Amino acid sequence: MSLLVTTSLLIASASAFVAPLSRVGSGCSVSMSASTRRDFLSTGAAALALAVPLAASADGANSIGNAFKARAIYGSRIYRLQSASAATILGEKNAFTLFISGAYRTSDVKETATALKALQKAALAAAASGDEAGAKSKVKEFIALGKIVELDTKQGGNFDPRQRRNPGAPPTAEIEAQMGTQAYALYTALPTK
Repeated sequence: MSLLVTTSLLIASASAFVAPLSRVGSGCSVSMSASTRRDFLSTGAAALALAVPLAASADGANSIGNAFKARAIYGSRIYRLQSASAATILGEKNAFTLFISGAYRTSDVKETATALKALQKAALAAAASGDEAGAKSKVKEFIALGKIVELDTKQGGNFDPRQRRNPGAPPTAEIEAQMGTQAYALYTALPTK
């Protein structure tokens, strides 16, 4: 019995290295006309356009919490641009877009969003041209129209960037209450003296 198994295994392994007997004919050719090539390229261009990342835009459902989060995070970044250089203002151009698309996303504030977009464009254009005073002036107008205040460094706020946790939940007061005398660890590694 073992001789039969051994022989069949040897035959099976030897036949594994034999080339196939039938071959596909090598006389086939592929041709593509100019119109199909054009269609292929236009389809490829459309697919590439969809694959390109979209511009900065706040994501999420329309809710008071998401609007407040955009106001706290991006509004605070814009608030600190009042005394910034033109290069810094240009560097924070996405903060403007994320603030507008996050805090002013509903149809009832569309006019304000449109006015903020115009001020954003003017501030960035002034900063790009090197007009630092003009850029700061437009940023201050943006802050006034958007009713922006610095919320992210507020004591007990949920969006303090110094906190070592995910911003927004649970509320900071609850975490600090649970931490008791170790509440400093939410902000720094060692207690301040």
